[in-house]
Amino acid sequence: MKHIVLHSGWQTCNIGDIGHTPGTLRRLEEELPEAAITVLLHRWNADVLQMLRRRFPRVTFLPSSVGEEHDDWAEVFETCDLVIQNSGMHYNHVYGYGYDPTVLRRCVAAQKPFGLYGHSFDGFRADRGEEMPDLLSQAEFIYCRDSLSLAYLRDYGLNPKILDWGPDGCFGIDVIDDAKAIAFLAEAGLEEGEFLSVTMRTNTPSLEGGAGNVLNPRVPTPGQIAENERWADSLRQVICGWVAATGKKVLLSPEVDKEIAMARRLLLEQLPAEVQSHVVLRDHFWNVDEAASVYARAAVVVSMEPHSCIVALANGTPAIHYFSPNHGRKAHMFADIGLADWLHNIHEVPPQAIVKILKEIASDRARASGRVTAAMNVVHAGAAKMGRTIRAVLDLESPSLPESRRLSAV
Repeated sequence: MKHIVLHSGWQTCNIGDIGHTPGTLRRLEEELPEAAITVLLHRWNADVLQMLRRRFPRVTFLPSSVGEEHDDWAEVFETCDLVIQNSGMHYNHVYGYGYDPTVLRRCVAAQKPFGLYGHSFDGFRADRGEEMPDLLSQAEFIYCRDSLSLAYLRDYGLNPKILDWGPDGCFGIDVIDDAKAIAFLAEAGLEEGEFLSVTMRTNTPSLEGGAGNVLNPRVPTPGQIAENERWADSLRQVICGWVAATGKKVLLSPEVDKEIAMARRLLLEQLPAEVQSHVVLRDHFWNVDEAASVYARAAVVVSMEPHSCIVALANGTPAIHYFSPNHGRKAHMFADIGLADWLHNIHEVPPQAIVKILKEIASDRARASGRVTAAMNVVHAGAAKMGRTIRAVLDLESPSLPESRRLSAV
């Protein structure tokens, strides 16, 4: 039996980082059913680990404490046939991430095959010199989740065995918690298919503390604080436009735990009273399975964060990514799957344009649903391609699986 190690689980304060793990595991389960899989889980909590073990009983999970140097992973690392680093943007100097490439170094030193699954790249850390490009050029495969990152790596001269486009692992997510979602929606007075979900992201410190980075500044500058206000104003106008056009409710949904307080202060509390009565704040954080079940019941999702859009699309719900360019190239992944007209820069596109799209989606749900299905079929095809690559690296014959397993409707 071939043995794959998946390195994953970057944070638990962000449902996108939680969602990478079950999404990619679902793809590996479908494309390589005969392989054994061990997950080196970088960060976890009890709810996340229980969800993963419940959905993937055949997978071995090795959780680590924050700051561990992976010593407890040595044996499984030495005996595996392939190491896969799950989706993310770990090696970008633009964002000040201090992500440790220990696993990649070990792969190279031990001549262990490795690959990257659905990554974005905005620039290598200056203090790494040429180490990261040299390490990454020794990969069996690097799949970039957006074509802009792919072009960047090609222009940079990286030369792994395979360098191609492939979707973010979170697109494969199929974990749900309908019981929690239904109870929450009932308590909040939200009807299935009749509410807009809105997710914001601000220039504010992480609740976990730390040195901070571009997306989580430890001490926001006056310019970053002003940017928060501009973003919030745009989102408030979207909310007001939705309520005026449809008379339906809005849920303020967190992708990151720190944004609950910001959504209360910058969105809910500053809305006109007549609109406030239509808006519900999700006032406690959630696991990605409950979020998926809620997004599946929304009419549409508008999010500054990409992974709320990904989880929504994976569950058949239209999603508009009203993004900040501060987040880098990864937003372009929605254009790559055919949803460029649902992808808009919040610095350039006025909220009235987003309201117009929301009206179009609300007035022709069948067409919007067809758009979601078409986009997800592009995702499924990309994931199947990545699966074939992994099979080839492991010297496994192609399985006799029906095409519907890979190109199924949402």
